[in-house]
Amino acid sequence: MFYYLNNFFLFSIFGYFFESIMFLLLSMHNQSGFLHLFWTPFYGTGVIITILLDKLVKKFKLKEFQYVVVLSVLLFLTLTILEYIGGIALEYLFGYSLWTYEHIPLHIGKYISIPTSIGWVCFSFFYLLIKKYTDKLILKIPKFISISFLIIFVIDNIITIYQVLHFRDFF
Repeated sequence: MFYYLNNFFLFSIFGYFFESIMFLLLSMHNQSGFLHLFWTPFYGTGVIITILLDKLVKKFKLKEFQYVVVLSVLLFLTLTILEYIGGIALEYLFGYSLWTYEHIPLHIGKYISIPTSIGWVCFSFFYLLIKKYTDKLILKIPKFISISFLIIFVIDNIITIYQVLHFRDFF
């Protein structure tokens, strides 16, 4: 459990800083994520999905090319669905779209596009290439740090949801 939790937090934090740097380099005035603190949960969730799908596909003992094709298709579909559901859920919660891919060629609605989904697959394979190195770091994180991050993350979610619902006059 702590292995997955630590991966979630490490890559949620990495995703936050990655997007923040990209926005800065592209002179975009966006904020990564929707929470108050420095994490973007999509990245952490994507890494967990990547780990689980990688384990699943490896059970079938496919040839390398077959493994890459099957894993690519599964990652493409799963991460695309995750981003679509996340976009709809966050729009419902916040009352507006937090992102849109309508300006990207081959977009499907606001929240997904073929090039972006291909990018998620590429990020997933990059993660799998560096996984043995990140696993060394992940396994060294003390449990009290993991639990502390979990508590802070839950509090951040509660505060964010409360503020949004209050602002939108849900109560």
